[in-house]
Amino acid sequence: MNLDVRSLRTFSRLAHSGAEKAAGSLTTLAGIDTYVNVTKVELGTKADVVREFSERELVSVNIGFSGGLDGRTILAFSPTSADRIVETLVPELDGSDATNELATSSLKEVANIMLGGFIDGWANYLDTSIDITTPTYVDEDAGDPLADVNVDGFEPNAETEQILVFRNQLETAADAVGFDLYMIPSPDSIQTIIEASGDDGALPVESFASFSEMISDGASQASDDISAMTGIDTDVEVSRLSFVPIEGVPMSLTDAVRRGVVLEFSGTPSGYIAILFDEPSAENIASSLLPGMEDDEAMRQSAIQEIGNIVTSGFLDGWANALETTIEISPPKHVHDIGSAIVDPLATDLAQSQEYAFLIDSTIRTNDDEFTCDIYALPDQSELRKALEQLAPAA
Repeated sequence: MNLDVRSLRTFSRLAHSGAEKAAGSLTTLAGIDTYVNVTKVELGTKADVVREFSERELVSVNIGFSGGLDGRTILAFSPTSADRIVETLVPELDGSDATNELATSSLKEVANIMLGGFIDGWANYLDTSIDITTPTYVDEDAGDPLADVNVDGFEPNAETEQILVFRNQLETAADAVGFDLYMIPSPDSIQTIIEASGDDGALPVESFASFSEMISDGASQASDDISAMTGIDTDVEVSRLSFVPIEGVPMSLTDAVRRGVVLEFSGTPSGYIAILFDEPSAENIASSLLPGMEDDEAMRQSAIQEIGNIVTSGFLDGWANALETTIEISPPKHVHDIGSAIVDPLATDLAQSQEYAFLIDSTIRTNDDEFTCDIYALPDQSELRKALEQLAPAA
């Protein structure tokens, strides 16, 4: 299976269009104004999806699909969001939790309508028919959101098997309810969509998988460097590669205030990287490096810049080694603002030459939440292609 920017762009547009249909269905059904916040195409594994559901304690409704495409869709939400939907649809259940039989029935009906509309958009594009299964409710304790829907030709049982995940974040106008809408097609179905969109100059999916492994290795090295510098044990929580419209990059971050550094890197690949901490984490980092300097803001800022520089070097050095190239890094620029505002200028600069971005998102944290470090990298699309070509397996 081969992928290129053209096919990824088609995936993204179809996923966004389908999500808009799903949002419109909920608006019509429940009178809740709903919109699509951001659409991502992510390359990951089954283990990545299972871990995310477990960590976020998501409840979900699964629907399989088969025919012109095979796979499954998942409508996921927090228990609080599920309760609010139920309260809107079935007012007499006000105060009941979403695991009540009537409540779960209501959620399955919502998912059936929303996900049915989502799949219809793909069927129309491919001029084919796609059948869907009966909805299956999965609570937050189930562990595996992919376990309960059987679809011919699609059983992602291997923990390390690479899968494409189409993820849409939907929100209501009042921010009372949030959803994640996932579509996970089978490899054969992905190939069907690629052939429909054209795949001139496409690269084997193994190139993207190798790059994803490179990202994970870089995050692990950055985690080790933080531990060595601060004496605090850290772990990589998540590290992933996603494809997102350039205007959606800032929306991928929350509006929580962050503090950290922004740097530019050049070589193969080139682009921008932001090392961001929430404010308590930034204070803890500075204190661990400069104990007793709480009142010297200039010194604390310098400490944050230094650790940002170390994290960036650890993150990118592995790339340079794997690609047998040199990646130069600019001096770190201290930033202190809401996350979306920090990343927006970086995306704006890339938008001069590309419509979509490959967003690299890694999170490093301590077990006791003493601090969290988020790494966001935005490589230049043309330079990233050169890197992917180098990672392509020999014919």
